[in-house]
Amino acid sequence: MSNVRADLREVEAQISRLLAIGEAFRTKDRDWSHLKNKEDWGRNIPQIEDGLKQAKVEHIYCDGRDMAGFMADALLAVNYDVTRYPTLTSIIERFKGSWVYSDLDPVVEQAQRIHEELGLNCWAFNQMVALFKEQQTLANVVRQTLYLLKESNLYKKENGLPIEKDTPSVSIGNVTGSNVSIGSSNVSQTIKGSTAVFFDIREAIHASGIEDKQPLIQAVESMEAAHGTSGFTQAYQQFMAFAADHMTVSAPFMATLAAML
Repeated sequence: MSNVRADLREVEAQISRLLAIGEAFRTKDRDWSHLKNKEDWGRNIPQIEDGLKQAKVEHIYCDGRDMAGFMADALLAVNYDVTRYPTLTSIIERFKGSWVYSDLDPVVEQAQRIHEELGLNCWAFNQMVALFKEQQTLANVVRQTLYLLKESNLYKKENGLPIEKDTPSVSIGNVTGSNVSIGSSNVSQTIKGSTAVFFDIREAIHASGIEDKQPLIQAVESMEAAHGTSGFTQAYQQFMAFAADHMTVSAPFMATLAAML
């Protein structure tokens, strides 16, 4: 994956995530065409006599592929199309009213209900439903990421909003009899958060259907080793590059990883 453009380096982690998701959508865009050309789609779906029911089933393909194409183009362009995205604000504004904020559950529910009602057993349709749901998960991650970007100092600076400076706060208990002076200039204290999330990610990868798990596992281990150091951002970006095609596995952990940056 290419480096994040210079003017967005302040929010590099979030932009890297959007680019990785864009790559995942680009792969899924190709999957839609492949599934539609499967013979059992042609044998089943176009033969539905009720035109309205046929249209609702076909919405899985039409909406799913339109979503994949739009999201791939819109996300990947963030890093090179400065005309379309001159600022961070323009990136956030681009997705308003898009698939990211659409309620797509009825599309899936109606199509599945009709497919079952007609007694169809279309493999391509079932694969499209799974693909559609994966895209919904990715869209949710994009929405969460856009929210994080809107909370960033870069966005606030662009829009003349007040910027709150972080004030580190450390609470230390059970120090009775301790020889450590909290105000001492000779004491260096490092406090690290829980790394349980790395174990959870590895477990999710092992339990998934991913064929070649080792590159992802190694990327997780690199993040864990770099946690709490200046190298964590680079390790995170490497993980995101490997996870681009497996966002349904990594998506539940994105918020926790982002908080570590």
